[in-house]
Amino acid sequence: MTKRDKQDVGQRLLARFRAAGAEEVAPDILLPAESLLDLYGEDLRARAYVTADPIRGEMMLRPDFTVPVVQAHMRTGAEPARYCYLGEVFRKQDMGDTRPETPRDHEYLQCGFELFSRDPAADAEVFALFHEALAPLDLRAETGDMGLLLDAVAGLPLTQARAAALSHHIWRPGRFARLLARFSRPAVARAFPDSTASWAGMRSEDEMIRRIARLQADAAVPPLSPVWTERLERLFALRAPAPDALP
Repeated sequence: MTKRDKQDVGQRLLARFRAAGAEEVAPDILLPAESLLDLYGEDLRARAYVTADPIRGEMMLRPDFTVPVVQAHMRTGAEPARYCYLGEVFRKQDMGDTRPETPRDHEYLQCGFELFSRDPAADAEVFALFHEALAPLDLRAETGDMGLLLDAVAGLPLTQARAAALSHHIWRPGRFARLLARFSRPAVARAFPDSTASWAGMRSEDEMIRRIARLQADAAVPPLSPVWTERLERLFALRAPAPDALP
């Protein structure tokens, strides 16, 4: 699908969302990094494009629409509130990742609909909207409960640091799988420079000392038993119509 084709599909979806009562929002492409880092953590730097502005401070090319849409909603406070958007988002790829369907792997066109409501029926409204909007494109809307996956990770016999790392990356299956594989094999002891040696690099000496201490502590943690990985894989593989999913 060419970029023009994607734009056409995005515009049709956007028109559908506006017809459903959504207000279109168009956040800046260059966003303040502070609020994004507060939400996603410092790991975001590894996959976002970061720059420094002499007046505005640290900035990022828009990695997604979630934060700016929530900020726009907080300025109005209306509820229920519906928003829609269409635009480019920018993400670096992980080392070894390939996406042959597009030559511009760092840039994606994202179209979305957000509903802020306390009504329990809101999820059904959003699902029905996407089901109807995607049907003409020969696509199918799917839903799931991330809470089940997060609870499963929280139930693993892991250290707090390892459980937090897995939970943080559960939205990124490739990174999650690599972390889980690393935690499931014995840690490799690392050699670190003598603390009396001269210090060089972007991080401060205190930051590096704390990081070295975390790595040394993690190296002493025993590996996760294979039975837990097998149970997670069975859970992640579940696919069923909603009425049948729980049993």
